[in-house]
Amino acid sequence: MKYARYPVVASSDFQMYLFFSEGPRGKISKGVVYTKMSTNVYNLSFGDWVAGDLRLDDTRRTNNGDRDKVLATVASTVQDFFHQFPHVRIFIQGSTLARTRLYQMGIARNLLEIGRDFQIDGWWDNDWEPFRPGCNYEAFSIQKKIRKFD
Repeated sequence: MKYARYPVVASSDFQMYLFFSEGPRGKISKGVVYTKMSTNVYNLSFGDWVAGDLRLDDTRRTNNGDRDKVLATVASTVQDFFHQFPHVRIFIQGSTLARTRLYQMGIARNLLEIGRDFQIDGWWDNDWEPFRPGCNYEAFSIQKKIRKFD
């Protein structure tokens, strides 16, 4: 990706990634968690990591001035997760409509690059369709494109 990223630490099973956002509000612990929903489908959860409770809080708005770097870091965990599990599909939906829209704008802004290696679908009108910029989706699905030499 063309954006700077934060260093991440992955769990031994590659289903949790932790990193720190750094900005005007200080150093904020962030997490990305992949949870199995069904056979070969994982949900991506992202938010502030609450170490005392060992959980994500996807409702906080930290506004640390590093949105693009944070989203690029989350995208890097997607790439790593697919490196470990190439035949799965990842489901993504923001905890609010505004967050889903933020993810959609990030996907649209980087669609050419993302589309080289991944198939992105959007949930709209009760069906999945190939991602189209400008369409307001309710959720997203990402799958690695498998080539014969993979």
